[in-house]
Amino acid sequence: MNIYSHPLRRGAAWFKRLAAGIALGLAAHGGAQAAIHVQATRVIYNGKSASASVAISNNSTLPYMVQTWLDKGDPTAMPDNLPMAITPPLMRLSPGEEALVRTIYAGQGLPADRESLFWINIQEIPPSAEASNALQVAIRTRIKLFYRPAQLKTTLDEAARALQWRISGQTLQVTNPSPLHITFSHIQGRDAGGGAKNIDADMIAPGQTLNVPLRQLNLASGAASLRFGYINDYGGISEVASAPLQH
Repeated sequence: MNIYSHPLRRGAAWFKRLAAGIALGLAAHGGAQAAIHVQATRVIYNGKSASASVAISNNSTLPYMVQTWLDKGDPTAMPDNLPMAITPPLMRLSPGEEALVRTIYAGQGLPADRESLFWINIQEIPPSAEASNALQVAIRTRIKLFYRPAQLKTTLDEAARALQWRISGQTLQVTNPSPLHITFSHIQGRDAGGGAKNIDADMIAPGQTLNVPLRQLNLASGAASLRFGYINDYGGISEVASAPLQH
């Protein structure tokens, strides 16, 4: 099978119905346990390598089919016209079986001076239920895939420490001058009483400036720094204890 072909390509309407059905199933059964376990929370694709992979395993007592595809951030989008491929797009996993899902860059179409972000979708397809009235929930797992061009020398730690922080009224402005994405685990500032206050933020892309509303959070007047954590390449949390804060 050509790795650039994909069994999901049956038409936009079909794919959107599939995505909507999955979303409804997950919303109604948030406590459901996935049978297919993805053994990473993110994949870093180093441009020096021919491919990047993530291991998955079937932790159930039943065989499952698994579909895989990529998107650029829209979970309902068709996996078309991407310079990145995923293989195998369809597989069967027996109980206890493990497999590797590989992503392969075609070699052109992505910027060479900054990271690119994709999402890996891993959709489990349960076997047919024996009871006609049994409800089956098809669970999809999505994890981030960062393609990091070979020429980039900046480390994630360097990128995190290069972030620029500024208070403008009731807004925290965060600027990322680096070529890497930074995903925050937490951001903390100090209020006027000296207590730690959490500030909500998710991820900042290369070259992006985030404007984070502080709402009712009153940071200490003239506070010189804040602290934050970010998700490192291994899925753990790295801390920056003191980041300079401009006013």
